[in-house]
Amino acid sequence: MLAVVAQRYYLEDRSKVQIADELGVSRFRVARMLEQARERGLVHIAVDVPPEVDLTASSRLAERYGLRQALVLSGVDDDPHRTRTQLGRACSALLAERLTGNDVLGVSWGRTLHAFAEGVGALPGCEVVQMVGTVPAVDLGLSSMDLVRRVSRATGGAVHALHAPMVVDAPELARALRDSDFVRATTSRFAHITCALVGIGAWRQDGSSLRAALPQRVADQAAAAGAVADICSTVLDARGAVVTGDPPVADLCISITTAELRRIPQVIAIAGGKEKAPAIAAAAKAGLLHTLITDRAAADALLAEVDT
Repeated sequence: MLAVVAQRYYLEDRSKVQIADELGVSRFRVARMLEQARERGLVHIAVDVPPEVDLTASSRLAERYGLRQALVLSGVDDDPHRTRTQLGRACSALLAERLTGNDVLGVSWGRTLHAFAEGVGALPGCEVVQMVGTVPAVDLGLSSMDLVRRVSRATGGAVHALHAPMVVDAPELARALRDSDFVRATTSRFAHITCALVGIGAWRQDGSSLRAALPQRVADQAAAAGAVADICSTVLDARGAVVTGDPPVADLCISITTAELRRIPQVIAIAGGKEKAPAIAAAAKAGLLHTLITDRAAADALLAEVDT
């Protein structure tokens, strides 16, 4: 009887209610028989985890930092470019499974997102929204606007580009740009974003596109205030608190705000490398992430920080 119940449930895809009706027993009895089948070794369940995924580290990282999901890639080498490429491919696979045609995908900017866009496969047909203005990217050969357009080609959905620079020199200029019709046409879509894809910058000269684009005085002021990370235009200290200044960094940016980012139901971050661990930790502590795609080097550093 245990074998019959197990076969009908696991192999023939019948429900417990159907099996109970067929055998003339209660569904609770069917549930208990399925438990007994596993306990006695009649049923063996295996999860075919991709070899590049460290499932144990993924679970530990998600639990320690209060994330819905973490995906830790093992076997990633020390070359930063190849690391970003592998993280980008993992993100593409995750989005292909998770997105639907009813979603609105927000995309920010960063070197890892650039690698994601270069290798992204076909995605469900959702619209794509650029969440940050154009970032200088001489070393990448792909602007933030080009990145969003490439992602939209993968989805086949409408694209909402943000026709403005990410950083300007004065708060008054930033306010004027935000009030313009051509910018509002895109920023009005921020409230409709259901899934956001973000990079995490480390607040040092070679680790943050945002810091590199800011006036030196503003960038140094944020560093002196304890900045360790940035997401879009949000600058964070090691505790996950938003760093302010005079003027605040966000006041010079054409970008999704911290409050708008917090309202998005699913925020997926991709970032790797041991040196990024403090920035990733700050973003997680700030409660701005739901899913993290990272590598083993960053995961080990993040778990060591919590353990200590």
